[in-house]
Amino acid sequence: MELHIVACGIFQPELEQALKQINEESTLGRDLKITYLPPGLHVDYDQLKKGIIDALEEAIKDKTILLFGSMCHPELDEFAKQYHVVKFSPGNCIELILGHKRKEELEKNTKAFYLTPGWLQNWQDIFKRGQGWDKIDARHNFGFYDMILLLDTGVTEIKDEDLLDFFDYTQVPIETEYVGLAAFKQNILEALEKAAV
Repeated sequence: MELHIVACGIFQPELEQALKQINEESTLGRDLKITYLPPGLHVDYDQLKKGIIDALEEAIKDKTILLFGSMCHPELDEFAKQYHVVKFSPGNCIELILGHKRKEELEKNTKAFYLTPGWLQNWQDIFKRGQGWDKIDARHNFGFYDMILLLDTGVTEIKDEDLLDFFDYTQVPIETEYVGLAAFKQNILEALEKAAV
């Protein structure tokens, strides 16, 4: 029986780097298959559910880790339980990368919209094409936030022009905080250990 990860494409750079580091330290992350789903699926719950179920059906004979936050779909627990997958307790990709404790600390001081490098790379597919938001819609929806906080995992290059394009779209100040890969890697390691049992 193979080990399979069904993951949101938002995580691809972080997952590949985390698995590389884990492979250097143990045998847990070796010889596994990974299926990445398009990052923009979560804007339509029906598409997201179909995408996850289709991927789980393909991996039905494998032990599977489902790399989505527990709140990515309101019925995730219900439709995933029939596949006997290892799931994550953090609610979303932000908590998986940042860690719950650090997220709580940040939320005490400001109303921030969190952005991962994967979100920054895919924002046009998610917001423009997926949500159908033009600049006015974006400014209306992002206007609630004091700032946008980009969580730099240190895995991908963050280009100034990408930040400027997203700022132009939202008109909300963007700050970057280096968070590294430690929290995300620990979440992946724990999931691999559960799947290995």
